Amino acid sequence: MAVTQACWPFRQPPSSGLALRTLRLDDSITWSQTSVPNEQSLEQALPSRRREFKAGRLCAAAALADLGMDPTWLAIAQPYRYARFPLGVVGSISHAQNLAVACAADAHYYAGVGVDAEPIASHPELWGMVAQVMTTHERACLERMSKAQALRFFYLSFSAKEAFYKAVYPLCHTDMEFSEAELAAWDLQGRFQLRLTSARIAPRFIQGQLFEGYWAERDDTMLTLLPINRSTPCG
Repeated sequence: MAVTQACWPFRQPPSSGLALRTLRLDDSITWSQTSVPNEQSLEQALPSRRREFKAGRLCAAAALADLGMDPTWLAIAQPYRYARFPLGVVGSISHAQNLAVACAADAHYYAGVGVDAEPIASHPELWGMVAQVMTTHERACLERMSKAQALRFFYLSFSAKEAFYKAVYPLCHTDMEFSEAELAAWDLQGRFQLRLTSARIAPRFIQGQLFEGYWAERDDTMLTLLPINRSTPCG
């Protein structure tokens, strides 16, 4: 049986009104016995994709229960293809190799929230992705780092931007490039600031606006969380 775990891997105190759940994609779990409502959209999917989908939805349902909500199975928001959380809740889902993670947050306090998980691994294609993922400012920072520091920094940049896009996309429905945001600050206490470098999601959010998030490494995986408070100024 697949059992999710309440999780808060970040060094900062847990955020009020926000729940985070994880699930290891263990081969010992009999996924075929894990029912999925309206699973027709997965009929042609590979077994690994079906497993990730189920695990993410299980995490999201458990996170909703943590907030005192009905642990409903999330539908897909059409035509946008993201998980549609129930009225009064915002959230997102991520997968990374053998891990699924989902967050849910009270929409009274949060306008959006993004979570992301990325396996930290060096591979031949990685450094060719730097120009696509990182801005000129970020690449200048990267060039001053050791190889180990640069690897962590790359995945922090990548994952923080993924979390940001997951938080803002349900609000703006705008596909964004990695170059439209950049890490403005980060520290070893697991905090980061992301700067919006684009004007394409104005007036909801303005160019140059800063967003604060958390990061952590867990089992060679970069985890990021970016909540957007209702009090966050908008353009």
